[in-house]
Amino acid sequence: MSLKFLTKHVAVYEALRKDIIESRLKPGQKIIMSDVAKEFGLSDIPVREAIRRLESEGYVHCTPHVGAIVSELDGNKIIELYLIRVELESLATRLAVPHITSRDIDFLIKKNQEMELAIQSEKLEKLGALNKDFHLRIYQAAPYPTLNQLIEDLWEKMERTQCVFTFVPDRAVASVEEHKMIIAALKAKDTTLSERLVRDQKSRTMASLERYLKES
Repeated sequence: MSLKFLTKHVAVYEALRKDIIESRLKPGQKIIMSDVAKEFGLSDIPVREAIRRLESEGYVHCTPHVGAIVSELDGNKIIELYLIRVELESLATRLAVPHITSRDIDFLIKKNQEMELAIQSEKLEKLGALNKDFHLRIYQAAPYPTLNQLIEDLWEKMERTQCVFTFVPDRAVASVEEHKMIIAALKAKDTTLSERLVRDQKSRTMASLERYLKES
């Protein structure tokens, strides 16, 4: 990452945060500050500042004589937030259907195609952001900014699980196929079917993630 437009510790923070979110740095993995400093060509000071910020946000925890460790995922909290998301995102889909435009449909098709390409090239870490763009575009069609903000806030709180596809790879191909059915229902202005398909997809993803969390 270029340091040109960012202060040094912010650049390190954003790079490490992205690696955690995209599961390149996994729960329980140690972050060796000297290695990070060497990678960026920096002293330990901005790296330490970046680690402190990550710790304050719950991404890492620091232990004396051990250092910075990537935090484990809080399974109970994740499932609770997902339960709320299932309800809010189903509601948002139902409210959005009458307002979906042809431009929205084109956008959804494009994002789903990008997900297919990411799967084919085995770049599963890209799927989280693409999936987020896909779903938020649907909900943003509904003229209810407070509802949309609540949903976006929940996505932010669950940012580390946006890369669920790296935890549960079998959900990747299934999600793309489910998206195709959602797009068809939205295009047909079928409110009931669109809402049910989104609810079913979110519920299946939640169940897969819950199994992963229990097994790990």
